[in-house]
Amino acid sequence: MIENKLNFFFKNQIWHIGGLLLLFYLSNQIVDFKNNSNIFLGIGVKNWFLFSMMTPLLHQGYVWLCWRSELCWKTISRTIGFKVYALIFIIIMISRLFSIGLCFADYGSWFNPGLIAWAISILIFIPFIYTIYSVKKYFGFMRATGIDHFDPNYKNIPFEKRGIFKWSSNAMYTFAIGIFFGFAVSAGSKAMFVFAVYTYIGTWLHYFCTEKEDFKVIYGKQ
Repeated sequence: MIENKLNFFFKNQIWHIGGLLLLFYLSNQIVDFKNNSNIFLGIGVKNWFLFSMMTPLLHQGYVWLCWRSELCWKTISRTIGFKVYALIFIIIMISRLFSIGLCFADYGSWFNPGLIAWAISILIFIPFIYTIYSVKKYFGFMRATGIDHFDPNYKNIPFEKRGIFKWSSNAMYTFAIGIFFGFAVSAGSKAMFVFAVYTYIGTWLHYFCTEKEDFKVIYGKQ
């Protein structure tokens, strides 16, 4: 039971959204595009970078608004419904993968990749692939979208401990999000590496500031 719904709606979001905006600003200061005029698919490297940086901010902001408004007032269920919410969630999630284009636009800006870099990338890709397999086989993609915020039956389902979740209850954040480091190393891209750091830290901001607090409401002491 949420005592003060408005307070809970905004709880920790100054750290979550504020942290993302601060990371966004710092990342733009670190990467210098003045001497980089590379283009991929007709789009300049700076625009690829800005697009990539915007997608986590958009995704996490959308999830916060939907999850918290649903827990507090059943807003999503009473308006667009879970299916439309999930569709938008998946579209934004897929759009995050288009940031891979940054690798091609910024290829070799950090170092010239070779066999060692590609081998390291493969080591990073392996746990990502196993994570996606474990989500599909054990966890479920609908649960990954946050269906436990909408369907009260999920509060009685125990946390997943099979597959890669045996090693980490937050495998999607620990291993899957790290795939962008693999792309950064394989392309020797400084901009991609900065984006990967931004994405990884931002994802954990989402977990501690939004998701973990929501779990206390959904699952209680469990």
